[in-house]
Amino acid sequence: MKKRYLLYMFIFAFSFMLFIPEKVLAETSAGGYTIESYDIDMHVNENNTFDITEKITAYFDEPRHGIYRKIPLKNNIIRADGTKSNNRAKITNIHVSENYTTYNEDGYKIIKIGDANETLIENHTYTIKYTYDIGKDPLKDADELYFNLIGGEWDTSIDDINFKITMPKSFDESLLGFSSGYTGYIDTSDVFYTVDDNTISGFYSNTLDEGEALTVRLTLPEGYFVGARSNIEFYPVAVIIFSLLSVIIAGGLWAKYGKDDVVVETIEFHPPEGFNSAEVGFLYSGSADTKAIISLLVYLADKGYLTIEETEESGLFSKSKGFRITKVREYDGNNEYESIFFKGLFPGTKTSVTSSDLYDKFYRTLNKIKSKMNAKENKNKIFEPSAKGKCKWLFIMMAVIFVLITTKPILDYTEPALLLFALLFPGLGYTALIVTLMGVIKIPKIIGVIWGGMFAGMGWAIAVFPALSQNTMYIVMYAIGIICIAFLAFFARIMPKRTPYGTQILGQIKGFKRFLETAEKTQLESLVAENPQYFYNILPYTYALGVSSIWMSQFETMAIQAPDWYHSRNSFNMHSFNHFMDNTMKTAQKSMSSSPSSSSGGSSGGGISGGGSGGGGGGSW
Repeated sequence: MKKRYLLYMFIFAFSFMLFIPEKVLAETSAGGYTIESYDIDMHVNENNTFDITEKITAYFDEPRHGIYRKIPLKNNIIRADGTKSNNRAKITNIHVSENYTTYNEDGYKIIKIGDANETLIENHTYTIKYTYDIGKDPLKDADELYFNLIGGEWDTSIDDINFKITMPKSFDESLLGFSSGYTGYIDTSDVFYTVDDNTISGFYSNTLDEGEALTVRLTLPEGYFVGARSNIEFYPVAVIIFSLLSVIIAGGLWAKYGKDDVVVETIEFHPPEGFNSAEVGFLYSGSADTKAIISLLVYLADKGYLTIEETEESGLFSKSKGFRITKVREYDGNNEYESIFFKGLFPGTKTSVTSSDLYDKFYRTLNKIKSKMNAKENKNKIFEPSAKGKCKWLFIMMAVIFVLITTKPILDYTEPALLLFALLFPGLGYTALIVTLMGVIKIPKIIGVIWGGMFAGMGWAIAVFPALSQNTMYIVMYAIGIICIAFLAFFARIMPKRTPYGTQILGQIKGFKRFLETAEKTQLESLVAENPQYFYNILPYTYALGVSSIWMSQFETMAIQAPDWYHSRNSFNMHSFNHFMDNTMKTAQKSMSSSPSSSSGGSSGGGISGGGSGGGGGGSW
């Protein structure tokens, strides 16, 4: 019986393999070939489309039918400064030197080249031509050419890479850059190029390994590309109905999923047990905050891992106070965020750093901690997933409404080229007004209102109002749409609902924060008498909760010993210590969160390998 069962299983497996579609095999097979040369001739058109010719010479060291190209139909753009955007591409005018078939699969246009009845061995050259259309440029203050000349999805090595890029108009050569390597790399050392008039010619002097990409980025002036693909239209009545229904749906979602339980503040003299200062900041605000993460500098010092030394830096005409952070011992704790922070502070064999050492470098560590701390599993501990997940739908509805109330009037009654301006300026302005009035960002309300009003008013007066004034129905549609967006923003603000645990921990932290702000001197003296290090144990939490100035001022008249982790040439007193720490934390926050500017015209042009549109990859079959 067992032998018969195994025989049936073998027959079933063999039969299944016979009927696997060839396109699946085309994407799963790898090896057996290398690419000996890869030439790219790219003509960039004024409407942000690219006419591309690829000449690929493959060497098959075992029989193969041919190769296939995977060209992305959707691009997630990632720039070196952290900004992101996306686009959906159209691929047309495909011509290939050999027999080929095309199909779409998993967000790619697959060009499968070769004949299933023939096999190839050794060298074979393919010429592939196509037009790649990514639509309107997404940048708000500039245009860009950001393209993966060779994508990071090839399953073999690529040698002898040459490229030629012909631009439609003149450009600033200093803003041109290339990057190569695995996704995220910004290495430019192996790319050599020249610029002759509007043509960029060059080559890659090394070999691209499997999974590596070659990317070009060129920052261009706003308006360089004109006539790109425009957006779709909708009727005003349908937009009004959609807007009103969105508000009704948002109200229902909040009533069912987002209405918070009452937060009960408890009297607390210490932070919640088992959490460092960055984690307390996260639990309080609901998201990882730069200031809270940088408070780990004081937290780790208080734990004996590092010292902070007051230094004096000489300038051309004056001297200024600075700081030096020195490693005392290796981190041996089990907290992931503290470990990442410590390693980012002292990379490699470094044992001490100043603010200049952290500038434009430590931001990667901050982003890594933010990403991990804001992970879904952490968010779900303090916010109900059912409520938190509804917020994205409110933001989607807000965005859709704004696009719908703006797009059709502009396309009907003004120049299509004004559409981006009409969406960008009022969109930024309304967003600034809403987030300022709702208290989402902590800036003076008058500044947010003036800035938002200027942006919204400029775009509205120049582009939107002339279109709306041509049709009364459009005026009604626009007014109702803006009002509905405001209601949706309000519901999005109050939608996230805390879990029972999240509500309880928030009550503890709020009680602790209130104590930090209102504690009486006799209470503090009693706590210091019980624990002489109480002030320093609590200090990092005050930075995370934004009450450090109040907390430190309450101790200026108390006789407290200097902490072991603080070093200064001057005699210790609380007033000078408080002043030094305040300046140190501000300087640390500025240097630790700084990142290189993408508009500096550096060698990578703000691009990273594999971060642009196009590219994709391929394989053999």
